[in-house]
Amino acid sequence: MQPTPFIPEDPLERFVQIECAAVPRRRWWRDGTILRLSCMGLVCARGEPEQLARRFEHTAKELKRGAGWFGSLNSSVRFAVAATLVRRDQSAGSFAVELDRVQRMMREERLPRGGMREVVAILLLSGAHPGLETPRTSVEQLRGFYRAMKSRKRALTGVDDYPACVLLCRTDVEHEQVLDRVDRLYDGLRRGGFRRGNPLQSASHLLHFCPLENDLALERFAHLFGEFRQRGLRMGIGDYALVATLSFLDEPPERVVPLVLEHRQELLARTGARGKREGFRLAVMTAFQELAARGEQSEWTADASRLLGVMDLIAAQQAAVVIAATSAAAGAATSG
Repeated sequence: MQPTPFIPEDPLERFVQIECAAVPRRRWWRDGTILRLSCMGLVCARGEPEQLARRFEHTAKELKRGAGWFGSLNSSVRFAVAATLVRRDQSAGSFAVELDRVQRMMREERLPRGGMREVVAILLLSGAHPGLETPRTSVEQLRGFYRAMKSRKRALTGVDDYPACVLLCRTDVEHEQVLDRVDRLYDGLRRGGFRRGNPLQSASHLLHFCPLENDLALERFAHLFGEFRQRGLRMGIGDYALVATLSFLDEPPERVVPLVLEHRQELLARTGARGKREGFRLAVMTAFQELAARGEQSEWTADASRLLGVMDLIAAQQAAVVIAATSAAAGAATSG
C-alpha cells in the first residue's frame, strides 16, 4: 500500500535540510539545478532529511543502472522520478519492470513514443495503482483521451501532454466534458492577454483541477500574474504553470505573492540555488505547500485521495521543469 505523504509544518526549512544533504556544493551548477528541482518532490516524503537524501541518491543510481546507454532514465529526468519513488516508498527495480511493461502496451495501442514525458506519464499511471500492475484499461483510457485532445488542438497537442492526459482522464467526468472545460479555460486565458502556445495549454490543464468556477479561476490566475509583475518580476510564458498552481490556494494574491518572494530570498541565501529564476521556481512550491497546510486547504492532509492528487500534480510539474532544464542543458552543450 502506498504511504500517505504529508505536508510538513515548515516546507521551506525541510527543503533546505533535504537540499543540503542531497546536493553537494561541488556539483556543476546546471546539474545542481536539476537535483534541487527534483528534491522538491522529497519535501512531502516521510523520513529524516539525511535518510531521504541517501535513498534519493541510491534510487537515482539504480534507475540509471537499469536504463542502459539510450534509455530515457539515463537522462536527468531520473532524479525527478527517483524523488517520487522515494515518496511512494517504491523501488527503482519495480518501477523499471512496470515502465517496460506499460511502454509495450502503449506501443500496442499505437501511442507515439514520448521519451522523458512518457516516463513521467507512466510514473503517474503507476501511482494510481500502488503495489499493482497498471491495467491495460488505463492505457486504453490514456489513448482515447490523448486522441480526443489532439482532435481539438492538433497543432498544440503532442507527446509532451502525456502526463496531463493521465491526470485529466483519471477523473470520473466524461472526456468531452473535461476537454470542454480545458478549452474554455484556454480561451479565457487568451482573452486575458496571455500568449497562445504549449505553456498556456499546460496552464489550462492545471487550472482544470482548480476547485473554483472558470471565471473565478481565470480571475485569480490573472490577479496573481499581475501582482508578481507589480512587484518587479519579469513574468513570461515559462511562469504560466507555476501561477496556475498558486491559483489553487484560497488566499488573496496580496498574501501569496509576498510569501513567495520571502521564500525566494531565503532559498537564495540558504541553498545552492543559482539566480532569481531558479529561486522563484522553488519558492512557488514551498510557499504553495505552506499555505496549503493552513486554512481550508488543511483538509488535504486528512483526505488521502485529494492529497495524493495534489502531490501528483506537483510531481508532474516539477518533472516538466526538470525536463526543460535537461533539454536546455543538452542544447547548450550541442551549440557549444
